[in-house]
Amino acid sequence: MRNEFKQTFGDIPNNTNKSWWKDPCLRANVRHCAGAGLCSYYLGYDQGLLGGLQSLPAWNAFFNTPASLRLGVFAATLFLPGIPGVFLAEAITTRFGRRVPIWIGCILVIVGSIIMTCSQNEGMFLASRVIVGIGGAIAKVCAPLVVQELAHPRLRSPLSTLYYTYIFAGSILSGVFTCEPIWLVYMPGNWGWRVACLTQLVGPLNVLVFIFDMPESPRWLVKQGRLDEAKEIMAKYHANGDMDDPLVNWEFDETITAIESENNTAKTSYLDFIRHKANRRRLVVLISCGAGTNMNGVGIVSWFLTPVLRSIGITQPVRQLSLQLGLSIWNLLFSYTVALHVDKVGRRPLFLSSQVGMVIMFAIVCALSAAFQMGKGSNNGVAAVPFLYLYYGVYNLAWVPLPYAYASEVLPYNLRAKGMALFILAQNFGNAFNQFANPVALAAITWKYYLVYIGVDTLYFFLIYFCYPETSKMGVEEAALIFDYGGVKDGREKAIAAMHSLREARERANREEQKVDDGQGKEGAVSEMIERV
Repeated sequence: MRNEFKQTFGDIPNNTNKSWWKDPCLRANVRHCAGAGLCSYYLGYDQGLLGGLQSLPAWNAFFNTPASLRLGVFAATLFLPGIPGVFLAEAITTRFGRRVPIWIGCILVIVGSIIMTCSQNEGMFLASRVIVGIGGAIAKVCAPLVVQELAHPRLRSPLSTLYYTYIFAGSILSGVFTCEPIWLVYMPGNWGWRVACLTQLVGPLNVLVFIFDMPESPRWLVKQGRLDEAKEIMAKYHANGDMDDPLVNWEFDETITAIESENNTAKTSYLDFIRHKANRRRLVVLISCGAGTNMNGVGIVSWFLTPVLRSIGITQPVRQLSLQLGLSIWNLLFSYTVALHVDKVGRRPLFLSSQVGMVIMFAIVCALSAAFQMGKGSNNGVAAVPFLYLYYGVYNLAWVPLPYAYASEVLPYNLRAKGMALFILAQNFGNAFNQFANPVALAAITWKYYLVYIGVDTLYFFLIYFCYPETSKMGVEEAALIFDYGGVKDGREKAIAAMHSLREARERANREEQKVDDGQGKEGAVSEMIERV
C-alpha cells in the first residue's frame, strides 16, 4: 500500500514556476492567503496592547490602575463576546461564502478600535473591546478556511501554518506604540494610549487591501454546484489560466469526489460531532487544540507579562517594554522559520517536542521565581528572563504555526466551518477563563501558579501522543479523511488509499455515463436515418 499510493500533488505537472515569487498567479495566490492571515493580527496587537498599557502612567491614571479582577475583565471582554460571534460566522460563511464574513469581521474590528480610541470612561472602553472581540472571532473562523481552500497545493502547508504567526506582527507594533519614553517626549497625556489603541486597525485595514480582489473559495463554489466557476478559479490561481493543467484537473476531481461523497449527509449539524466515532475524534482534537493555544501557560507571559516581570524584580517601565518588544520580535522570527519547515519535520514531532520543552522551561522559571521571592538574590529574578524567551521558543515550535492549520485540515468540507467555529469557541473559553484566573492567581500565589501549567502541559503530551495523527504532505481532501480510517495508528495510509479509490470509482462512473450518452447518440442517429428513408 505504501508504494501503490505514493503519488502526491508534487509529482503532477503544473503550469507554474517552482519559485512562487517568479510566477504571476502564485504571487496573487500568496497575496490573498497572506492577507487573510493578517486576520490574526488584532489578537497579537491586543496581547501587547493590554500588557503595554499597564506600563503607561496616563492610562493607569485614566482608568484608576486596574489590577487583578478588573484587569481580568478588561482582557476577557475580548473573548467572551466572540462566543456568539463564532456561530454567526459559521452561518454566514455557509450561506454566503468565505469572503463576506472576513469583510464583516474586519470592519467591526476597525469600528471597535476607533471607539476604543475615543473612550471617555471604562464602560466605553469595555464596549469597544466587545465589538473588536465579535469582529475578530468572525474573521478568525473564516480566514483559515479560505487559506486551506484557496491556496495552491504546493503552498497550502506554509501559508496555512504562517497564519497565526501574524499575531506577533501585531505584538511588535503594539510594543512600539505603548513605549512610554516615546509618548512622554512626542505626545504626552492621554493621546499616547489613545494612539496606541487606534493603531489596532492597521491589521484589518491591510486585510481589506490585500483581499479586495480575492476570489471565492472553489470548494464552496463546488458545494453550490457552480463547477465551471470553481475550475476557472483553480486554473487562474493554480496554473496561470490553463484549464487543462494536470494539477488543476487532479485538484478539481479530488474536490468534487470528496464533496460528492459527503452529499449523502448534506445537512449537517453540530450534533454530528457526537453521533459518529470519527467526528468524536475530530471533536477531541478541535477542543484540545483550540483551548491549548492559551491553556498551556502562554497566557501568563503574553497578556500579563508586566505582572510577571514585577514578580521577578523587573519594575522599570522602560525595561519591561523593551523585554516585551524583544520577545515579540523573537517570537515572530522563530515561529515564521518553523512554519516554513513544518512539512519536513511533521506535525506530531513538533507538537510533542513543544510539550516537553514547555514543561522543562516552566519548571526552571518556577524555581528561579521562587528563589527570588524567598529573598535569595535579585540575580535569580533576572535569570528567569532568558528562560521566558526559551519557553516561548518551544511554544512556537507547535502552538503558533500548527493549531489553525491542523484543526482545519482534519475536517471534511461539510463540517469545516462548524468545526472551526468550535475550535475558536474553545479558544475563546480558554482565553476568557485564563484572563479571569491568571491575574488573581498570580497576585495570590505568585510562582506556585506555574506548577498548575506544568501539570497541564504534561497531560497535553499524552493527549497529543494518543489522539493527534500525522497529516504532513497530504492533500486537504486526504487529510480530512484521516479520522475515518484509523486516526493515529494507520489512518494516514488508509485515507490516501480511500481517496484514491473514490477518485477511481468516480472516473469509472463518468466513463460508464459517457458510454451511455454515446450509445443514445448512435441510436438517435439511426432512428433519424430510418425516418428520412
